[in-house]
Amino acid sequence: MKWLLGRFKYAWQGIRWGLLKDKSIRFQLLGGALAALAAYVLDCSLWEWLWILLCITLVIVAETLNSCIERCVDYISLERDPRAKVIKDMAAAAVMIVCTFALISAIVIMVPKLMN
Repeated sequence: MKWLLGRFKYAWQGIRWGLLKDKSIRFQLLGGALAALAAYVLDCSLWEWLWILLCITLVIVAETLNSCIERCVDYISLERDPRAKVIKDMAAAAVMIVCTFALISAIVIMVPKLMN
């Protein structure tokens, strides 16, 4: 049981660090909060809320993984290397892909509500 509680402790430390030290994660959380506020104001259905929460979660997870990859690459070498750039660019691309999905989902869910 102590082992399991330790895993949660480490996870919360990671969340805390991301919130306090990573601007990109905070930016994505702000976007997620605004999306949730819009969903509330537009009186989204349960299924719409689930899609919105899924998108928010995916974006935050992608951004967290992107930050981890960037830090790992920086830890391994501080020198500029074209291979490191490709790794970082691909991690950033993953975030962009998830954000694009989230934006399309928001448009599909919220634009019809705004039109009414």
